[in-house]
Amino acid sequence: MLYTESMSPDRRPAETGFLHSIATSGQFERLATYLGSNEPLAVRQKAADILSQSVDSIRADDTTELTAQLYTAALTETDDSVRATIIETLIYLDERAVDTLVSKIESADAPTPPTPSPLVYGQWLESDHVELRLVAIAGLGRVGGDQMVPKLAAACTDHDPRIQVRALTECGRLGDPRCVDAAVTCLDAADVDVRTAAVRCLIQIGTDDALTPVVALAKTANSQVQHAIINELGTVGSLRVFGLLLWALNSDVPSLQEAAIRSVVDLMVNAPPDESHTVRMTVGTHLQGFSAETLLSDLRTVVATDSSPHRRNGLWLLGQLIEPSEHTDSLTVLIEAIDDADTKAANIAVSQLVDHGDPCIIDRMEAVIKAREFDSAGLQRADHIREQITHKTATDHLEETVEYTRVNDPADYTQKHADQ
Repeated sequence: MLYTESMSPDRRPAETGFLHSIATSGQFERLATYLGSNEPLAVRQKAADILSQSVDSIRADDTTELTAQLYTAALTETDDSVRATIIETLIYLDERAVDTLVSKIESADAPTPPTPSPLVYGQWLESDHVELRLVAIAGLGRVGGDQMVPKLAAACTDHDPRIQVRALTECGRLGDPRCVDAAVTCLDAADVDVRTAAVRCLIQIGTDDALTPVVALAKTANSQVQHAIINELGTVGSLRVFGLLLWALNSDVPSLQEAAIRSVVDLMVNAPPDESHTVRMTVGTHLQGFSAETLLSDLRTVVATDSSPHRRNGLWLLGQLIEPSEHTDSLTVLIEAIDDADTKAANIAVSQLVDHGDPCIIDRMEAVIKAREFDSAGLQRADHIREQITHKTATDHLEETVEYTRVNDPADYTQKHADQ
């Protein structure tokens, strides 16, 4: 085909065979220089295709410079088909690629597509290319606002599961009740990842009409969806979901039990301030009846978290469930926590240990202190625990040896002993 003046320069025929030799020699960064450039469209498309097909080889190398080039090319490329192929490669190389692209589009320091944000998201949302629609959905979610919610809800019915999952994720993050119907529809999706995203979305929205179908589904769903429900349910922060968590704790599936105890702590963390005491005491009371060993093992994992609220609530619950003389490992975790850098967590551990008042705590505490170095604050807390338990033990012993008689008049006591 001959090039004519009526033909766009970008559409002129081009030789692309040389690109294969560049790829064969592993010069992927050089290959990327042809993207987002003034090269003929055929060259840019072939370069993008070769990079997309070479991701397994690319992963074996340092991809820092290459991914930087691809991000720039994705934003400056003028052909949507080439742009979509570039984004496809980026998704393989960087799991955060879609979000990173949105951040770059929103940034004043990065090259941007000709159409400004958020208009570009509206254009890409109508694209035939899944990759562009993915970025569009993420961008609309970032923009937020009342006008974006209907677009995101509508995208939940996209024919591509990847778009559905991302749309459901954004709907859940926004937490708008207008997304409930679309998410409920996705509970029947053929793709398990879509169903999983739908239950997470509904739990995040958290209204009664959002939670009701999720609770109804929990006991009959497949394992992936079931785990997603139990994992997320505690974020509701309300006792209305506690019954389902108790059911999961009673299951014979260890991974479900583990998810349930994490979610129980989530429930305590997310409870509204005016309900937190009621939630905490209800949880502590009901969990007393469960098999301690399984619960405590999973709870120790929660206590090891870096999240201060979860650690604090986990320590409190641990203290409620242990028998100091029986649960040595859990007692040790509680004792070690009195040296915690988080003062609130340390004080919770102190309070729980003092409340138990078992002399075996002192012996175990001495062993723990010898095995690791406590700071001065930790040692002071240990002294306080020792004094409180010793005093409590002495008081209990005294009460056991002293007879207490209720009398209305001193003469009553004299008469009682005179009759003996």
